[in-house]
Amino acid sequence: MPKGAVDHEFDANERDYEERVREAIEGIQTEPMAGGVAFDLVTRQPLFVRSKVADSLGEYYAEEGFDLATYKQHAYLPVRPGDAVYECVFISDIDGLHGSRKTYDYPRGRLAHVPVEQAWTEAEVDDV
Repeated sequence: MPKGAVDHEFDANERDYEERVREAIEGIQTEPMAGGVAFDLVTRQPLFVRSKVADSLGEYYAEEGFDLATYKQHAYLPVRPGDAVYECVFISDIDGLHGSRKTYDYPRGRLAHVPVEQAWTEAEVDDV
């Protein structure tokens, strides 16, 4: 088949924008994950994500009786009723890592996932 303007098949250039973007980002981890790192979009501080505590803000409200959807700046963030809720701990100085840490619950829309999982690729290790 003849090549398109940027060495793509003509059929590939006929696909709509959303379809091409979905394919381009397929498999990229964007959701926070237990054991991962995320940034709090309000304070811009790194957080360790301990666990997912609810599948939606409605479920969280039913369990905890607290409305995270309307809490403080959340109305100005991409926080939506279907957001999962994650228990997080602030990552701070090394001295405080072994003490008990206060945890905070965050809706998905307030968190920016940090792709630390890309650090453990299947690189070959030479024998020493």
